[in-house]
Amino acid sequence: MLVDSHCHLNFDELYNNLDYYLQLMQNNHVDYALCIGTRLENLAKVVEIANNHKHIFATVGVHPDEDMSGRELIASDLTHYLSNAKVVGIGETGLDYYHENNPPKMVQQDRFRLHIELA
Repeated sequence: MLVDSHCHLNFDELYNNLDYYLQLMQNNHVDYALCIGTRLENLAKVVEIANNHKHIFATVGVHPDEDMSGRELIASDLTHYLSNAKVVGIGETGLDYYHENNPPKMVQQDRFRLHIELA
């Protein structure tokens, strides 16, 4: 059994050709895929993809380098997705201090703590 444990089928370049990529997965014997949410605006699409395809599952979260324009991530941004059986994890998450223009360390740390608490 092959599992793609981290994909972004919701990104436009893949989503606009989703049938092609799903067929490519099948042709290459990839049995399951985990589509990772990275920002609030794309979580509904990630969950929709999972709901529409039996072999696709989803996670919901906000990438550490995501600029939320001063808005803080709160639990309810993610929790309303958690009752969906196709949502199997919290993320994308972590700490990313590499790029200088990423959100401040404290913002990333608070976001990371929230992801861990929800998981």
